[in-house]
Amino acid sequence: MLGLWAAITAVPLGFGVVEYLMLPKGREHIRESIRVASTEDIPFDTSKIVRFNRDPVIVVHMRSGQFKAFSARCTHLGCIVKYEGEAPGAARFACHCHGSVFDLTGKNISGPAPRPLTPMKVSVQGSSIVVSKV
Repeated sequence: MLGLWAAITAVPLGFGVVEYLMLPKGREHIRESIRVASTEDIPFDTSKIVRFNRDPVIVVHMRSGQFKAFSARCTHLGCIVKYEGEAPGAARFACHCHGSVFDLTGKNISGPAPRPLTPMKVSVQGSSIVVSKV
């Protein structure tokens, strides 16, 4: 009886675990590119963080007028970086969790981050800003 009870209890639990681990069809649509904003939504020397599939992406309207985008996850432990346009000396990306700092090319210039930020491709189509993976 005890074995039968254990089997009856284990089968639904097993199905629940398998269903949790498998990605349901149609639930997550992986996109190659997304429209993140219009050019007026991001003024000069400011940024906007958007969701690209499951990842945060930071889009910056540079002082030069160019748009750049990077993964917003710090390469140290995955905290979200912020754009500091008014930073003393030069604009930069900073992770306030552990002190990593990245320049405007995404290169890590200080702190514990082992790699640069992952760059994204940005294109302006009319008045829309479109971000895609490199």
